[in-house]
Amino acid sequence: MDAAGERTARVHRWQRALAASAVLATVPALLWTMHSHVFALHVLTALSVAVPLFLPHRPVAFTRACLIVGLALLPWGVLGLFLAMFLFWPAALLLLLAAFADPRRSRWAARITAGAGALLMAGVLAGTAAYCWHFYVHPALAEPHTFRAVTHPDAYLDSLGVHETRLQELGATGVTGTWTDELPYLDVSFPESLPEDRRTALKEAIAKIPGVTRVELCPVRECG
Repeated sequence: MDAAGERTARVHRWQRALAASAVLATVPALLWTMHSHVFALHVLTALSVAVPLFLPHRPVAFTRACLIVGLALLPWGVLGLFLAMFLFWPAALLLLLAAFADPRRSRWAARITAGAGALLMAGVLAGTAAYCWHFYVHPALAEPHTFRAVTHPDAYLDSLGVHETRLQELGATGVTGTWTDELPYLDVSFPESLPEDRRTALKEAIAKIPGVTRVELCPVRECG
């Protein structure tokens, strides 16, 4: 295609759709690494994925950009394995598929690559949905079944075995000690089927443990 032809041509909508899907595929990676100390590097990587979208009227440049960025992200995911750069591999594959999804060149090749891209994007969406459900939605909806007791540092884990036996008699299924950057805790878990009156008795028994200053239900997202 000559320069004049490239200026008047337009990237096929299948290719643009796959390139846009590649950008969307970077969103789960950014959400998962949002609190990482190298988050800025992840943002720069995600921005590189969007480069082909800025070339909608230059099919040749669009294809080259998809191939360059897509091929670069594959080894980048290996080199940055411990920085979670492999999370951008789905975006890389979508860009590579976008480069060949032009039915004006090869209808069968375009159909295969477009179909493969659709399946890949469906997998990304399904995986993201499952991740969000397991780690965010379900814990938020689930009823807490752990009491967290704030304890005084000097009394932390004192005679824990004796108290654990007493709490188990009241329905507790586990008693563990947790020390955070601020305060030590005792996490007392109980079955979801434990009646309300026994939960109240269990909470009162925890509050009577020497050194305990506060007892409250712990969200499922924090205590499981």
